[in-house]
Amino acid sequence: MIGCFAGFVIDSDKLLLMGGSVSLAVITLLILKSLRLSTKSKLALIYAHLVFLFFPFVVLTTNAACGVACMPCGNNVASLVALALPTTFLASTVAGFFVIPGFYMFFSRKAETGNTRIMRFIRYHSRRMKLKMSKVYILDSANPIAFSFKSFKSMIFISAGLMDLLGKKELEAVILHELGHIKRKASVLTMSFSLLRFFSPLSLISRFHHDSDTEEIHADRAAIRIQKTDKYLKSAKRKMDAFEKESAT
Repeated sequence: MIGCFAGFVIDSDKLLLMGGSVSLAVITLLILKSLRLSTKSKLALIYAHLVFLFFPFVVLTTNAACGVACMPCGNNVASLVALALPTTFLASTVAGFFVIPGFYMFFSRKAETGNTRIMRFIRYHSRRMKLKMSKVYILDSANPIAFSFKSFKSMIFISAGLMDLLGKKELEAVILHELGHIKRKASVLTMSFSLLRFFSPLSLISRFHHDSDTEEIHADRAAIRIQKTDKYLKSAKRKMDAFEKESAT
């Protein structure tokens, strides 16, 4: 049986809908680029931008599906919006909170740490910083790296190479730095900006970029404030930089 699809009819209502959506995408990007905003506001604007940007394409796809299935929604703008909008929101949420964290969870060689000293340290300072206890994973890598994610569950990743390279206080300084990122939801923001640059051609045209230096400064301050000195954090960074330079030669 051949479906009822007979092409996408570009009527004035659909043109207005798609044009309005793209206009809102531009407006959200301009606000994001020009104003100093809180982390929550930035996240809201990033996902609003992506939703508005890709909504017209979802409308086109939904309209085609309605035509193939002989459904009346293809000729009804309100029905198209009702079907397309939840799909767009779902795609944005899945990409931001599952795809990127899932990549590190399922495609990196790691093991949840059994180091009781590290776990006690993180549990103690998480409680002091009013954070939920994070999952802690040791990466099977000689490169001295550490990073964190916070989607629905906070995760801290520490490489075996970093643990071998740093002393006790230096490693604690790095962990406190990552807890500082989690406290400010910086990892979610960084992932979201990565999604924005990857999926939005408007961000490339406007040369939009996210200055991560500010987040690094705040995370450093969290570690320094708790340790009451910056010498361990500076020492850890010197060792990590020296390792990178030596590996590059």
